[in-house]
Amino acid sequence: MAGTAAHADDTPPQQASTTLEAVHVHASDTHVTETPAVQVRVKREDLLKHNITDSSDALKYAPNMQVRKRYIGDPNAVISGRNAGTLQSARSLVYADGLLLSNLMTNGWDGAPRWGMVAPEEIGAVDVLYGPYSALYPGNSMGTTVLIHTRLPQKLVASASAQFMSQDFSDNYGSSGRYNGRNIAATLGNKQGRWSWLLSVNKLDNNGQPMQYATAKAGGTANAAVPVSGATLDRNPNGSPRLVYGANTIEHTEQTQAKLKVGVDVTDNISALFTLGWWHNHAEDRTRSLIRDAQGNLVYTGVISAYGQTWTLPTSGLAPTQTLETHALYGLELNGKFDNGWRWTAVASDYDFIKSQTHTAGLTPPVANVGGPGSVADMGGSGWQTFDARTSGPLGESHMLYAGAHYDRYLLDSTVRNASDWRGAADGLQTSAFGGRTQTRALYLQDVWSFAPAWALTLGGRWEQWRAYGGSRSSGSTTLDYADRKQNDFSPKAALSWDFADAWQLRLASGKAVRYPTVNELFQGSISANAIVNNNPNLKPESDWSNDLTLTRHVSNGYWRVSLFQDRIANSLYSQTDITVTPTVTNIQNVDKVRMRGIEGELVLRDVWIDGLDLQASAAFNNAKTLNDRQYPLANGKWFPRIPKVRATLVTDYRFAPDWNASLAVRHSGRQYGTLDNSDYVNTYGAVSAFTVADAKVRWNFAHQWTASVGVDNLTNEHYWVYHPYAGRTWFGEVRWDY
Repeated sequence: MAGTAAHADDTPPQQASTTLEAVHVHASDTHVTETPAVQVRVKREDLLKHNITDSSDALKYAPNMQVRKRYIGDPNAVISGRNAGTLQSARSLVYADGLLLSNLMTNGWDGAPRWGMVAPEEIGAVDVLYGPYSALYPGNSMGTTVLIHTRLPQKLVASASAQFMSQDFSDNYGSSGRYNGRNIAATLGNKQGRWSWLLSVNKLDNNGQPMQYATAKAGGTANAAVPVSGATLDRNPNGSPRLVYGANTIEHTEQTQAKLKVGVDVTDNISALFTLGWWHNHAEDRTRSLIRDAQGNLVYTGVISAYGQTWTLPTSGLAPTQTLETHALYGLELNGKFDNGWRWTAVASDYDFIKSQTHTAGLTPPVANVGGPGSVADMGGSGWQTFDARTSGPLGESHMLYAGAHYDRYLLDSTVRNASDWRGAADGLQTSAFGGRTQTRALYLQDVWSFAPAWALTLGGRWEQWRAYGGSRSSGSTTLDYADRKQNDFSPKAALSWDFADAWQLRLASGKAVRYPTVNELFQGSISANAIVNNNPNLKPESDWSNDLTLTRHVSNGYWRVSLFQDRIANSLYSQTDITVTPTVTNIQNVDKVRMRGIEGELVLRDVWIDGLDLQASAAFNNAKTLNDRQYPLANGKWFPRIPKVRATLVTDYRFAPDWNASLAVRHSGRQYGTLDNSDYVNTYGAVSAFTVADAKVRWNFAHQWTASVGVDNLTNEHYWVYHPYAGRTWFGEVRWDY
């Protein structure tokens, strides 16, 4: 299709001693990849050359992208792209075989896609689409859309791998150490007649570095202060003083993932795919005091004396937590084709938070280590359901028409109850509850008109009807309801592509996207004097007008492209303080006008200079500014948070012998801010850092069907932050077998 920049055939065949199954691409995948957008493909053979521990790592080197993965097994790995920071999770979409993995119940650090539903062993290829230029997608495509295509075998296949990780972490607060983990995976599948199936199992056990630090402010009764040693005098990102006295969220996570896919050719023209996914996580977030009294005893709470000042430690500053989660994914896909060239697809999915509990201690160690009171937050029963019906086919000799309907429903229920033993059941009174539902119905139509030999015009539109209903909030025995909401919107799309010479293409794309508030954003607030306060009942959806001008040049061994892009977003949803009212109010608000623009370049070459040397490079210069923020005018003209001014990657892969492969990659992210008014200037815990990180891997096919590899991420042990500390230098060792 004219106007699509997919690059699936520019990689030479993999060395013969490695067994790779064919990737079966379903009709639903073909539908959604045929879009007038910048598109980058990551293939399975590319993944094998790099250090991969979960499916989010497939995006590690994608142009102008970053995944906020803080440690191995991080369930909150949010995507950041051209127009979205690492706290704007609802501006991206992630699908696996047409099944939605994006958690659009919220928009923030806790809204990451459910990466755990796809193990690296399953992945056949990943397509990354930039911008909201296709009518086939909802408004959340305003940022980045990721399409994961998993493998469905055409013959008997099996694999097994064992991976071991060791992180050398250091900080300035006294929590340096080595944090180790392991990952075991296996797959088994076959095709027998009309039936094909694949079973994959993955077990991760990892210890992460501290994610947070316990801090204290100066103050307290001096004559009751206990002199301590081991504390660190520090500054917040805005320069104000603080005392660091402990390490929090030192997570030990055990995650088990299993997936069964069964495909059947019902007739010669109709096929079906059934998917059942299961993910379980048991995470213990431990804490560690870094201070001791004169007798050498660890101190967790109370009033202390350090650096000639008195400090008061909060009661819950070092309270441990644990998380128990069990999620299930159910999917059904039907594909069909007609003799006239038309085809159709129907995809239904259900993502269920069967169990989702966070247990929090009410006291600090050593009491909390053996029990004691606490609370249990429960999101069990939350989740989402989706349904898509699509068809496409030729109209005459010059038109290709796409049409479809979409439905989704998001359900969020969250309760907090007291527990006599924080590690056990929530056997106490309910202290709070919150929840609600959103629903979207959509119809879309898109036509690709090849009106001349070198020209293609894509015109489309998407009509959406959004509802928010059933919202409520409870505090103790008081329950209050939110008003229902309903809104209709139409989003036009257009793209014009011109193949003006052999292997040259110029494309101009423009599109509108409407991103509706999530349940969590919409039903925010609290109860005071029998009324819901700190809530905006008139919260508006985000509206983005996006434009992209891309020049692409294909050469014999690859391609290069240059893209100019701009997004003008009205009513951007972000947490901020309304300083125009007294008293001030801090909650999710609409930022009136935000503009993101930039230039992006990508180069992919195979067999550069010498046979076996592949090169991938990209660079992006982003200019993200708040143009008008009526409620927080201090942000006007400032850089929008968490979008770096520069992003760049350089990846080299070298097959230097028939059975050997080596890779070296460098990732760079430039200056960025964590606050709307850009007041954070100290590179410390709580900041959002610039960084340059190098990764490397060597892989050896030491016997038929056997491969061993050694790798390292963050080779130079860079210290950098995304509020939390990123991982230090991490070593990987892996042995795998493929049949």
